[in-house]
Amino acid sequence: MKKIVPDPPRPLITTPYFTIHSDISPTDAIAHAGELLRAVVETLDDHCRDHAGEPGLNLLANANHAAYSAYVLIQHAKRSWDATQKGESFT
Repeated sequence: MKKIVPDPPRPLITTPYFTIHSDISPTDAIAHAGELLRAVVETLDDHCRDHAGEPGLNLLANANHAAYSAYVLIQHAKRSWDATQKGESFT
């Protein structure tokens, strides 16, 4: 039997999963962003390995590459920032 009336739209989520404290330091923000990206990279990598050969993995592999590149850039920025704060040369 076909349903004549469509389901009503789901309500939008109005409560965020997390909030950003306004007093977080830039180095702490970078560190947390790096950890979040590391988790994304590991999740995508595990999924791509578990489903190797299945169609559609190229998009996830591209997302994994982009997330990993962002993770490496954040790690580089954090190390550079830490070295600068200690008065060391970072090259």
